[in-house]
Amino acid sequence: MTQSDLLKDIRKYFWDQNFIEIEVPCLNSSLPLEANIYAFKTIWTHRHQNYYLPPSPEFALKKFLANNHQNCFSISHCFRDLEDEGPNHTPEFLMLEWYEVGKSYQDLMLSTKKFINQFLKIEFTNFVLPQNLPNNEPDFNQYFLNKIEPKLPRHGGVFITNYPAFLTPLSSKLGEENNFTERSERAGEAKPEGSEHRKNSFSNQIIAKRFELYINGLEIANGCTENTNSKSILKSFNNEKEFRLKNKLPTHPIDTNFAKISSKLGLVSGIGLGIDRFLKLL
Repeated sequence: MTQSDLLKDIRKYFWDQNFIEIEVPCLNSSLPLEANIYAFKTIWTHRHQNYYLPPSPEFALKKFLANNHQNCFSISHCFRDLEDEGPNHTPEFLMLEWYEVGKSYQDLMLSTKKFINQFLKIEFTNFVLPQNLPNNEPDFNQYFLNKIEPKLPRHGGVFITNYPAFLTPLSSKLGEENNFTERSERAGEAKPEGSEHRKNSFSNQIIAKRFELYINGLEIANGCTENTNSKSILKSFNNEKEFRLKNKLPTHPIDTNFAKISSKLGLVSGIGLGIDRFLKLL
């Protein structure tokens, strides 16, 4: 299957279900400010104005959702700076992102299975992360790399759930819905790679309404029930801004309107799927 065939089939799949396709602007004066995601910057020379390329289509889709409350999707080019390039990782890539109104992350797992099986007939299993996980990003990432990934099936799909909430401030949470990421103080200079140099002081007993999908051992998609608490979202963005300024890391202006409109979403779940990785599997 060629990329052209895949994109045509993806669009037809969602159009047949009455999803609205959303175009994502490439030039943005502000964006959500998420941990470990660094935007490319460009300059409008005529006006000496900075613009930033989208690291994901999420901000554009949620603006549509806040005003229309309709299922929607986007196929867009995404750009992420300060990350190395590898066989499954490039600074520019294609992402499919879609949102389902009135659905939870558990509903979204079912519709994701249906979508995948339109292109790839595989069996799916579930993997629930254990309790008492490390309560900071670097230790969690090391634990996941050493203890979880080797256990994942190398054939077929697996949905991983029970992620600590501190990892994903844009996900809704089980239990204490209003908690958000806080950074702990630490000495030394941070490096730009991101998560392996971060610490977090919140308990990991709060669980995110989130899943990750691996197929044949490769991470393909990440989905969740969306956080609609605008105060917690804005607080997480401001915490990230403080962290970057303190550690002399690149940052960009915060899209404060993104946090405000999140309170208008209601129950909605969304997922981002890497098209380049998916095409490689096909």
